[in-house]
Amino acid sequence: MSERETLTQTLAVEAFTAMERLGMSLPEAWGRRLFAAGGTLAFHLASKARGTVASNLSRVLGRPPRSQLVQTATREAFRSYARYWHETFLVRSMPTPEFMKRFTFQGVEHLARATEAGRGGILALPHLGNWDAAARWVTGSGFRLTAVAEELQPPRMYRLFERHRRALGMGIIPLSNARKLGAELAALLARNHLLALVSDRDLRGTGVEVEMFGAARKMPAGPALLALATGSPLMPCVPYDMEDGWACQIRAPLEIERTGNMREDVTTLTRALAREFERDISAFPTQWHMFQPAWDDG
Repeated sequence: MSERETLTQTLAVEAFTAMERLGMSLPEAWGRRLFAAGGTLAFHLASKARGTVASNLSRVLGRPPRSQLVQTATREAFRSYARYWHETFLVRSMPTPEFMKRFTFQGVEHLARATEAGRGGILALPHLGNWDAAARWVTGSGFRLTAVAEELQPPRMYRLFERHRRALGMGIIPLSNARKLGAELAALLARNHLLALVSDRDLRGTGVEVEMFGAARKMPAGPALLALATGSPLMPCVPYDMEDGWACQIRAPLEIERTGNMREDVTTLTRALAREFERDISAFPTQWHMFQPAWDDG
């Protein structure tokens, strides 16, 4: 039976395929200019997304959404996201020596220490910079890395994302039944894998309430729960773009004084992670690719 797609879904698949082809085949300078122009065009045409990003950055920057500062930052965020799409495909075709030369990585000792202990590690990251480039560095350096991927619609789109990220060296697990997913992730940690969990957006609406930039919002409880249940370290992961390359910082594992109450401990650890994310987003606000409302009133 053929998979039925809406026109919008089909266009999204075709757009992804075109970006992949262009990102991997065009000379880098041409691709950068083309995608930058696309980001600027999207800023002007996608009014709903523009309003969402401006609302999010208004919180981060502490200025009204229509202020010149926030509007300029919003435009740059669209260009940054376009750069992400260009370079996520570019790094797949880039020779390994060139890629490694252009990537700056800090905190590899935390990855080494985690895997030497044999319990794997959880890399919790926000939608910041180019996380796919960071994944290529991690897997290219000999670590086993698995990411959880949202089950995109249509299924053809999910398969494209899965193929792309496997080409970067990652294993992929779909975000599905929470109980089944937790068991799968725990099993991977027991086999000494690293897990990459994008953790600044609560997709299920059942997360932990945290405060970021002076307002309450929710973050997923999964990373903290998994760390506390398995004993694997929870390490903040900060990818960001540089002028002619990429960078990533892995911080030391977050630690809390455990109370014996799992719910309270998950809340405390998630709030500690939120404070890390707040600092990271403050440092690179226009590289925060949050194109959905980050706060309930956004």
